[in-house]
Amino acid sequence: MRKRISFSGLGIAAASAAIAVGIHCAPLAAQDRFHSDRPGQVGDWQAPINNDDVIRPSGTYDSSVESTDLTPVMADDGSGLPLELWQGMSVSTLEKLIAAIEIPPRSPALHRLWLRLITANLDAPAGANANRQFLALRLEILYRSGLIEEAQRLLETMPADDPVVAVLAARNAIAMGDEARACEGLRAAKVSGQLPGPVMVDAALISGLCAALAQDAAGAGLAAELARDAGASGSPGLMALDALAMGGKPGAAAAAGDATAGLIDYRLIKLAGGEIDEKALIKRASPALLASLARDRTVPLGARLAAGETALKLNAITVEQLGELYRQLSPSDAVISDAQGTDTPERRAALFLVAERENTPQKKVRLIRAFLDEARHADFYLAALRMVSPLSDTLYPAPEIGWYSETGVEVALAAGNFGKARQWAAFGSDANASVSGGRLDHWSALIDIAEGARPATEQDMRPLEDLAVQGRLDAALLHRLATVLDALDYPVPLPLWERASSTSQPAGGHLPETGVLTELQDAAKKREFGRTVLLTMKTLGPNGAEGAHMIALGDSIRALQRTGLAPDAHSLGFEALFTTWPRAVSN
Repeated sequence: MRKRISFSGLGIAAASAAIAVGIHCAPLAAQDRFHSDRPGQVGDWQAPINNDDVIRPSGTYDSSVESTDLTPVMADDGSGLPLELWQGMSVSTLEKLIAAIEIPPRSPALHRLWLRLITANLDAPAGANANRQFLALRLEILYRSGLIEEAQRLLETMPADDPVVAVLAARNAIAMGDEARACEGLRAAKVSGQLPGPVMVDAALISGLCAALAQDAAGAGLAAELARDAGASGSPGLMALDALAMGGKPGAAAAAGDATAGLIDYRLIKLAGGEIDEKALIKRASPALLASLARDRTVPLGARLAAGETALKLNAITVEQLGELYRQLSPSDAVISDAQGTDTPERRAALFLVAERENTPQKKVRLIRAFLDEARHADFYLAALRMVSPLSDTLYPAPEIGWYSETGVEVALAAGNFGKARQWAAFGSDANASVSGGRLDHWSALIDIAEGARPATEQDMRPLEDLAVQGRLDAALLHRLATVLDALDYPVPLPLWERASSTSQPAGGHLPETGVLTELQDAAKKREFGRTVLLTMKTLGPNGAEGAHMIALGDSIRALQRTGLAPDAHSLGFEALFTTWPRAVSN
């Protein structure tokens, strides 16, 4: 489930330390049907073509990226971001930009960049009370993205006696399964009714949860009234509090519906004795609830596995955390059989565990491939490749597992182990030549793009020329590849250029509303790093580089290149190409 988080009027008053936080899920803003800040064809609208803006063959493109643009002073906080990250931005500007993007981003490349941006230990944007306001904004973003561990680390830097911080800390403690700590912190802070509405709603609901834990029906009723006064009318959590106050159970309506299911609402319904089908709930659970369900050992393991896989798709948990969750499947259950069926989290967990324990290379590679095939069907293939990287790293190219070479390349590439990827590609080019009819040389070009390596000679680009000549690149991939190469200032092989020029540019993919691309180019030119990153996310859209329009893709990569974020630009290029990259028949 994709969600947009809107931040309206978020701020902190210095005297009262009150955060005016307004957060809600909103539909995508209406956009013009056809629009572009760069010439070219979009949909069925044809803009005037400027020869300076089309992709050119090698040696004729005049790149706007200058060497002086690529050397910002980098921070020493481990984020890999420029020291003047928020140059040219105020907290209010940051709020407006965040309100216009969908978080958490589903793209792994964008998520890594986004997380570094939000957690970087650097000076806040400009503005009165910016530090406190910015801390609160970051904390809200992390929690709503399901990143509760990161939120907890940030909370530890904030004043515990601040009533607003106490509410946010209590909410995060509930997500981490420590309700006793949540209640203790809330009581110690002596939260009053002077907080802004949204924060007061959370405070009242958490207070009701604490009353329910203490079997205090009167306290639950009082919390329900406070929540109503703060604007919580009709919420599932409020219905659960009313039931607790009257000594009954919440009706089916409290646990049903199409609205996004929040963490506190869920916990209140459970405490009130309401029946919830966690597996059904997962389809509409918030990232914070998904992350909490995945770690909650009181929830049936099947539901936890399903929550974990869904959370992984939203980047709310890591591949390592899902692996730990898989390992909670008992050894007796981790047996591959027809009785377990296919396309279930339990089946995938069993495949992963059996592959992890298998020592025979021939069997291990088949188990890895089976797990990856099911993960592809479940829509988390790239993440699954990273999951099996430790397993694949124990294998070495050999004739008896020659068919696995291409999978070995994919796994190593996804994990950023470029040396291992080249090793498998070199072996597979010989091993597969007579087996599948397809060599793996072309993977070297994608490895170069992902790693940021420059082609040393024209010969390095020959595999791409061969793909173009052989017709193994459809029109969409031809244009996408040419766009990525050009944006990264790589030479575009002439045969590829000629074939791309002979076909119409694909009109599909996300293209932002008019003006955004101009803003992006302006931010990159002014070296406004944080603004460039946020505008890149807005430009690429909810599905990242893979789902972006060609114009949006090219401009985003160039913007990151220009602001010194070349590794992230290369990661976007890799993601844009990986899914549709030509595979050998044997894979």
